[in-house]
Amino acid sequence: MALVGIVNAFATPATVKAAADLVFEYLAVTRVETGWREPATVDDLPPALRRELRELAQVYRPPGGLWVAYRAGKPAGCVGLVSRGLGTAEVKRLYVRPAHRGGIGRLLMACAHQHAARNYFTRVVVSVEPERTAVVEYYRRLGYTDVEPYDGFPSGMVNLRRPITVRDNGFTS
Repeated sequence: MALVGIVNAFATPATVKAAADLVFEYLAVTRVETGWREPATVDDLPPALRRELRELAQVYRPPGGLWVAYRAGKPAGCVGLVSRGLGTAEVKRLYVRPAHRGGIGRLLMACAHQHAARNYFTRVVVSVEPERTAVVEYYRRLGYTDVEPYDGFPSGMVNLRRPITVRDNGFTS
């Protein structure tokens, strides 16, 4: 397996472009998986998703963040965190390109959990379309448990939460 590195998506113009490409791929795949037409361009997305792609630095501003995983120098996946206040961060856009699956998602989530711990978040939450059963199970394997909707949106989603602990910060004692 080639070496994997994870970088801040806003480190360089090239990493910003890689992040935008990966987030778009994630949105396209998710839309198809949930019964929508595959978008060919950003303009084919609903307004809120277009805004996210065009304003990544604003959406994923500190204390949140957006990261890109590289394998063998190529963008392989991404994950974001958005602060929801009161010690809560929301996981967004976890995506690994199919050719790179098999561990990078876990590395990205470990990065997100570590960032959450280092920025004093006490829990992370995520919403998943119910049709995406494999994704829901993946989060459950990472220690996420079902909760009521956390953001006031109508609940057609599976809502999950995981506490952030000292271990997420890289400390083991």
